[in-house]
Amino acid sequence: MNSNLSETPQIKRYAGAAALTVALFLVQLGISRLCWLIAEMLPDFPYDPDGLYFRLTVHHILQMLLALLLIFVLCKAKGISGFGLAPKYSSLGIKHTLVFCAVIAAYYSAAYIVGSFTKTIGTYNYELNAGNVVGTLGFQLLLSGPSEEILFRSLPVTLFLFVLKDNNKTNKVLAVVLSAFLFGLAHINVFNFSVSWFQVCYAFVLGLAYGYTFIKTKTAVYPMIMHSMSNVISVGGCYLYMHFVK
Repeated sequence: MNSNLSETPQIKRYAGAAALTVALFLVQLGISRLCWLIAEMLPDFPYDPDGLYFRLTVHHILQMLLALLLIFVLCKAKGISGFGLAPKYSSLGIKHTLVFCAVIAAYYSAAYIVGSFTKTIGTYNYELNAGNVVGTLGFQLLLSGPSEEILFRSLPVTLFLFVLKDNNKTNKVLAVVLSAFLFGLAHINVFNFSVSWFQVCYAFVLGLAYGYTFIKTKTAVYPMIMHSMSNVISVGGCYLYMHFVK
């Protein structure tokens, strides 16, 4: 009897986390879609004739601002804290970032070596001129990590821990897994009904790494750096392959 009563609050918290997962999915999808609609209304940018980074930059800036606005409202209205947006030195965060970058670099190096022999490497279909290279890599380095980590890591992990109440190890793992799950879903194009399951699973695995570092360091700064560097290594690696090998 007493055991059942003690389990009831935890069950309610898990139910709340499930409901929050659905709500966050809709919020993240809505924010991303709204920002795309606004970005697509803008005129062409003369220094981005191939349309590679200008609208993407606008989208991510707006996405970041809306996510920050939502966090501000939650802080003021609900007193929720722990979003980890303040810079914070962490030797553990630096270690995680360096190890992560080394692993990602090794992964893409192996992928391009194997892909060169099997002819399975997909490359970009635009010219590698200075504007395209600087614009795309600049976006990946400066915006992809901060914008996406605020919306897909800082916001959901903090809210999951708030709903689950007790920040024990189990609940922290659950918060990281659920946020990574949402990050994977974000890589499904629900409006065009297209999906790359490899991309979804890859995003989920990366989301676990980012979330783990967020929990351990209590700041989103290191996941932001990891996220940006992952994208820079991925895109830059393809550029190097296209320039020197293809």
